Amino acid sequence: MKRAIFIAHRFPFPPNKGDKLRAYNILKYLTRRYEVSLICHLDEERDLNELNRLDLPLKNVFFDFKPKKWRKLASFKALPKGSLSVVYFYAKELQVRFNQLVKKDPISLIFCSCAPAAEYVFRGPETKARLFLDFMDVDSEKWRLYAERSGFPWRLVYALEAGRMRTYEKKIVKAFDRVFLVSAAEAALFQEKVESSPKVTVLENGVDLDFFSPAYRSKLKKNGPTVVFTGAMDYWPNAEGVIWFAREIWPLVKNEFPKATFYVVGKDPLPEVEALSKEPGVQVTGFVPDARDYISLADVCVAPLRLARGIQNKVLEAMAMAKPVVATPEAAEGITFQESELLVAHQAKDFAEAVKELLKNPVKAHKIGRLARKRMEKDYSWEKKLEVLDAYLP
Repeated sequence: MKRAIFIAHRFPFPPNKGDKLRAYNILKYLTRRYEVSLICHLDEERDLNELNRLDLPLKNVFFDFKPKKWRKLASFKALPKGSLSVVYFYAKELQVRFNQLVKKDPISLIFCSCAPAAEYVFRGPETKARLFLDFMDVDSEKWRLYAERSGFPWRLVYALEAGRMRTYEKKIVKAFDRVFLVSAAEAALFQEKVESSPKVTVLENGVDLDFFSPAYRSKLKKNGPTVVFTGAMDYWPNAEGVIWFAREIWPLVKNEFPKATFYVVGKDPLPEVEALSKEPGVQVTGFVPDARDYISLADVCVAPLRLARGIQNKVLEAMAMAKPVVATPEAAEGITFQESELLVAHQAKDFAEAVKELLKNPVKAHKIGRLARKRMEKDYSWEKKLEVLDAYLP
């Protein structure tokens, strides 16, 4: 069997958040064809408990654990000269492991998940392996948007990182054989803002249709109308969207449905998100073992993201569980759907009206959810989406 190295900027298990979910499914797909060694980072102690639960047939798993605080400190020390993201996700110990693997036996494929993972290739020995990198979305553009919406001094830091990451993205395109982005829109943005290249390829996300099933029954008790958001709450685009929803949209919903509850479901909520629990009818859960318990409970799922990049797994998962979803245009971007399958609203007032209409009309909500599930079944299995890789794998 051919050999491959998969470098992930985070341990891709459990597949419970966007980047981990995508990396896990690509890695799973590759193990059918290659003997794969995984090199990855851990920056959360809870991931240490997951190492023995990884359910993929891997040849080796090499990891480096350093808490987020340590990694942030190390990356800021590099502020005068390099990309913060690259330094954050780099470890000399893993470079040694990578070099050993490359030198030991012939490697057919090196697959890097996220731009900073490329650093091991750049610092490693020469190889004849095919080099693939999954950008997922355009990181440099994400940092640029952060800069636009932040105050001093973070505006300057983010703008600096945007420029350095853009330079790094250009370097990757030149060195690698194939690069992937999560949607046609992200690929077009990359071609426009970073580098126009025939190496740029769209590789869309799928959803686990068996795991995210309408048949799943929540272990939680329902108390009145329920609106749900799911996502990692230490990720600023999620936090910004939830804060906007809770302050600008939720009061309009709550005024008409006084017994309604808005659940903010996701790990490590930022202080600004934690503070939302003081708002009437808002519950911030923090980390939960299984987000399906809340999705299953929901009358409406929302994706009020305004800084979104790529395809939103939270939208796909809710649709797969046959839940009606109200999303901003940014959160719906990259998803194929009809108006009868997903509701899109941009302004706060329109968003609130859409949520209220679904709470008032459960028959309509059920119909939208049913059609959303059919769309997922038709177009969004991981198996179908990852077939794109077959044309390029060595």
